Amino acid sequence: MAEQGADLDATLTEWWGRAMLDSDPQRDRIHAAAEAGTLPTMSWDEIARRRRANDGAMPGE
Repeated sequence: MAEQGADLDATLTEWWGRAMLDSDPQRDRIHAAAEAGTLPTMSWDEIARRRRANDGAMPGE
């Protein structure tokens, strides 16, 4: 059993990522692109900019 704190946070973060990928109908394509190093990425600043541009507040705002 994981204790409250960093270990539990890391476990839940990994589980959530796997759960989201496993539920995506394009998971095989996404996984292959990640393995090949061709999966498009963006910075957190770009994510925040796009979210705000679509009238979405960032957590804590």
